[in-house]
Amino acid sequence: MLSLALVFLKIGLAAYGGGWTIVGIIKTEIVGRAWLSAEEFARLVAVAQITPGPVALNAATLVGYRLHGIVGATIATLSVVAAPLTLAIVVGNVMARASKRGGELTEALKTGTIGLISMTVWAFAPSAASSPMNLAMAALAFCVSAFTKVNPLWVILGSGVLGAAVRVLFG
Repeated sequence: MLSLALVFLKIGLAAYGGGWTIVGIIKTEIVGRAWLSAEEFARLVAVAQITPGPVALNAATLVGYRLHGIVGATIATLSVVAAPLTLAIVVGNVMARASKRGGELTEALKTGTIGLISMTVWAFAPSAASSPMNLAMAALAFCVSAFTKVNPLWVILGSGVLGAAVRVLFG
């Protein structure tokens, strides 16, 4: 359980800012340690995506539960939030004192975030491109998300319904 706590403490530290920036790192840690297979991890991300809350937090809870039940879920969840909570307090205080430099810090964080999101895309590209249908659905979801004001929840739910329908109709 110590390794579970340390891994999610590290993920929490890397996940400062949250969102999809961290999914590639989580995959490297979880699949790399054989806690989940790549296929199980993809399913975990799908579940983490449709449940309320940050992906890293949901992943920590689900992996912790899978490995060590309720105690593991609790330890992983607390571990993944410990570092970001501490950093938020520290960074908030620093930015309040140095508001002139706050914009520069924000720009630097945005740049790093682009790299981490790119890593996440890279990690999931092989499964998205595993069939023409998956590739088409990924492209459609991207276009709807990028060029319309459709709520991301509807894009996710629509993708799930469309994917299920295609698999039922065409095998």
